[in-house]
Order: sequence, then structure tokens, then C-alpha cells
Amino acid sequence: MRAYFKDVISEYFDISDRNTRTILLSLDEADQNNLLLSLTSKLYNIILDHTTDIDFGDIPKTKGDIKALKEYPKMRECLDVMEGILTEYRQPLETVDTIRAAMDFIENDKGIYTKGFMIKSDIIMVTYNTMVLSIVNSISYLIACTVEYIKTTGSSEFKIVFDKAGLARTKDSLVYDNLVAFNKACKEGQIESAFRSLIQHKVRNFAVSGATLGAIATMMAICAILLNILPIVRELTYFFYAGRTRISQYFDLQADLLEMNVQGIEAGEVQTIDDKKMVMKKQSFLAQKFRKIAEFFMVNTADADKKATKMQKEDNKDMNINDVVDSKPDSANTYGNTLF
Repeated sequence: MRAYFKDVISEYFDISDRNTRTILLSLDEADQNNLLLSLTSKLYNIILDHTTDIDFGDIPKTKGDIKALKEYPKMRECLDVMEGILTEYRQPLETVDTIRAAMDFIENDKGIYTKGFMIKSDIIMVTYNTMVLSIVNSISYLIACTVEYIKTTGSSEFKIVFDKAGLARTKDSLVYDNLVAFNKACKEGQIESAFRSLIQHKVRNFAVSGATLGAIATMMAICAILLNILPIVRELTYFFYAGRTRISQYFDLQADLLEMNVQGIEAGEVQTIDDKKMVMKKQSFLAQKFRKIAEFFMVNTADADKKATKMQKEDNKDMNINDVVDSKPDSANTYGNTLF
């Protein structure tokens, strides 16, 4: 039995079930391939059932090129501002670095994602859309948790201040955890190699025979997807499905951070009393707006984290063989008909 097939069995199947264990150990290579495809298709269909209710905004229209996203420059600028705030308060830059690394990996693999969109490869397109949305979410959540906009003591001016406790909340979030896992998979080449194999053989979905995929040597790619990609995408899909947050709200918070930064600079430059009053009025309005969006975002994210974790636990039960295939594999016939 191939090592990667053993890894998949350990990850997804209830090997304490005698019939399941007997069938799995008896499969020849062709039936192992068919089983892996059936499992991948089953898990992927669960993801697809939830993605229809997720607001990806214009992300799918970029077709694999994250730089084509209208808000891309502002996302980068927000990370620069957040880095400046963290540095000012002498905080570690791990969170900003993680988000920035995920953006870099998506950019560096532009060729893979754009080709995935060209051949309409379902898993490549869904992975791209989900990971870009996760980056957008993480930037906004970091802002919501760690930034406050308040009047400074003894002054009429507003100032951006930092909430240290919020940094811990950001690092504990489900989306951030999956960005870390995504970066690791990218760094180790698992995502690139799996997707290149699918592109090379123009695999759009998993509705093909195991024998065909085995002949074109993509089964290791399927295993990489099962072990390193689907777990990330599935958990993130649950999160965004549970949260039902409009992508425009993420971008609103990012725009507010940049505006707050500008207003802070302007407040230090104005000379006349009338100009100061005008800046103060803008700052006061912006402070109220920012707090309202940030509070909603933090509450919504915490709730989505809980719901997604619950959904994940419910779906994470180890499967029996008959949860994945409709009929007993041919190579298992010698073991009787105790399962089907």
C-alpha cells in the first residue's frame, strides 16, 4: 500500500471498524485511486454546497490575479499602516507578516491560479477565491481588534491607539490559523505541485475514473489536496458561510483606517481655528463610524468562529467505507459481502 494512501486512510476513515479496515487493506491500486477520487469529490461537494452563500465580491472576476482586485493597493497600504502602529507600540510583527506572506504566495503563484481559471478547474478557483477572501478578512479583523480612535488626554485631537489584547484575539482566530497553515503548505511546495499536476492534465473536477487519473499520474496531487488543501478550504468555507459578512464591510473598515491615518496627519498640520474645527468634526464622525463597524465585525467574527468550529466537528467524524463508495470495489470481492 502506498504511503500517501495510508495517510489519507488515517486522516479520514474509521479504521477501528472491521469491515472498513478489511476493505481498505484489500484494495488494488486502481480501486485505491477510485476511492481517493470518491472521497475528494464528497468533501469538495460539501464545500461547494456552502460557497453559494458566501460573498466573494469581485474576487472571482480577477481570475487568479490578486493584483487585479480594485482594493489591492489599499490592502497593502493597510498592512504598512498596521506595521507602523505595531512598531510604534513595540509589538511583534508576526500577524502582519503572516498576512503579507499569504498575499505574496498568491501573487507568486499567479500563473497557477490564472491557468486554473482558464481551464475552469473547480478546486483551484475555489481555493483562490477563499484564500483571497481570508486575506481581506484577516486585515480587517486585525484592524478591528487592535486599533482604537480616541481623543488624546488634554487635547481636542483624535489619535490612533493600540489595543494589545486585540492582537491575541487576532492570532487566536480561525481564519488566521488557516492562513498560517496555507503559508506552510505553500512554502513546502504542496499547493504548487498539486495544482500544476491538475493543470498539466486539464483536470477540471473529480468526476473522472480512478484508472484515468492513475494513468496520468495525478493521484499524489489528489492526496496533497486531501491532506493539505481541502482541510483549510473547508474550515474557511464554514467560517464565511456562518458569518455571512458582506465583503464591502471588510473594505469599509480598511478604508476607515487609511482615512483615520490621513486625518491624524492633517490634524497636526492645520493652523487656523476654523480648520481645526473642521478636522475635529471629520474625526468625530469617523471615530463613531469606525467603532460601530469594528464592534460589529468583532462580534460577528467571534460568532462565526464558534459556528464554524461546531460545523467542523460535526463533519469531522471518521467515515466508514460505505460513506464514500456506493458499491463494493472489485478488488475487495474476495473478502465477502459483509459490508454491502
